[in-house]
Amino acid sequence: MDFLYRPPKVIRAFFPDIIWENSHEGIMLTIDDGPSENTFRILDSLDRHKIKAMFFCTGKNIEKHYREFSAIIKAGHRIENHGYNHNRLILKGERTNRKEIEITNDLILKVTGKKPEFLRPPYGLFNLHTKSAASETGLKIMLWSFLTADHTQDFAMVRRLTDTYLENNSIIVMHDNQKSAVIFDQAIEYIHKAAAEKKYFFHCF
Repeated sequence: MDFLYRPPKVIRAFFPDIIWENSHEGIMLTIDDGPSENTFRILDSLDRHKIKAMFFCTGKNIEKHYREFSAIIKAGHRIENHGYNHNRLILKGERTNRKEIEITNDLILKVTGKKPEFLRPPYGLFNLHTKSAASETGLKIMLWSFLTADHTQDFAMVRRLTDTYLENNSIIVMHDNQKSAVIFDQAIEYIHKAAAEKKYFFHCF
């Protein structure tokens, strides 16, 4: 079942324009779905380990948790586009895809003064409308090298996936939501330790 967490090589080869790995040396930690009521706790964990991350935020949550969103920016992390409603864009037409992307772009630009560079479609699912809307708004689609499965609340799985797939240019995914909050601190502690043992560093800029 690891294909659910590690994209197979054939899929990567079929979509060479999608970003699957960090183009620079270093691990790229990305955090999806926020901001949320758990964001401050996540920021504390990242600060303790001196990690800067890339937060793929949904427009709806930016509006709902504006204070947490501002804290992400203030802490020096990077903000990118995760759609507005966390819809499965693969099931949506051109109009909805464009709306989901553009509204979130505008929200991020308004607060940060910078337009996002990357789009991560919710659930990693997209269609041709998603790709064209992203391209036409100047975004590149970024997926991942592997998912940590923190949303399963199964730390043993997080540990196994990290031990198996962590590489020096990995893009890894964690989550800012209620499910992942249960093991987030434990998971980031282990990932940081595993990276240090391999002499890998974190880099997302």
